[in-house]
Amino acid sequence: MLARTFALLFNSLCAAWLLSTAVPGPHRVLFADSFGMSEIAPRIWTDAPARKTEVLDLIDNAQTRVAEFFGDSATPVLVICTRRPCAKTFGIRANGLSFADNLVIIAPRGVTLGTLTHELTHSRLHRSMGLRNIFAQPFPTWFDEGLATLIADHPRWQGRITTAHRNRVRKVQRFWQWDDAFRDLGVGRAYRAAAAEVREIEDRVGRAGLADLIRRVDAGQDFDTLEQAIRSR
Repeated sequence: MLARTFALLFNSLCAAWLLSTAVPGPHRVLFADSFGMSEIAPRIWTDAPARKTEVLDLIDNAQTRVAEFFGDSATPVLVICTRRPCAKTFGIRANGLSFADNLVIIAPRGVTLGTLTHELTHSRLHRSMGLRNIFAQPFPTWFDEGLATLIADHPRWQGRITTAHRNRVRKVQRFWQWDDAFRDLGVGRAYRAAAAEVREIEDRVGRAGLADLIRRVDAGQDFDTLEQAIRSR
């Protein structure tokens, strides 16, 4: 039995390795060193080890910003790509992507304080979420994206945000609906409209009240019920 169990685990590992070599994507982080990545600190990988000090300083500053709001920061595996081949290896087309609280991948254009803070905010917010929350999100996507934009002050956009723009982003309850808001409003306007919605909550209850809302939802209370109570004050 032990031999068969070992064989199953070994074969599964081999299959995972073969998949990672054939198909670009975030799963390749399991074998990051096989794709030219260097671990410059525990759980932090990059294709530019010569820029170790710069990259670690950037991450530290971003984590500090997140901790200023939450009281602590996120600790996902971080993959920092400074060149396009690296981004293609991990299948990332956006400036940055977070996968629950487990992994954050940053593309070359996202190696900035703003993008890192934005993605680490997502990661920290998702700390208490499990697989069941993929389709039963405790926080609507407009809040998730708006909070990350507010804390990071990124992405920035100088245009006017109207009530119609804010109403449009409030329809984005699930993560797969976010791209539709991009198409309707444009990327910058969609993010800033979502941030304006979160900012209104903060204006009513303060930053401590906004953090308390998150803690109560993490504890199992319903987001919509809590938000409605805030807005009715």
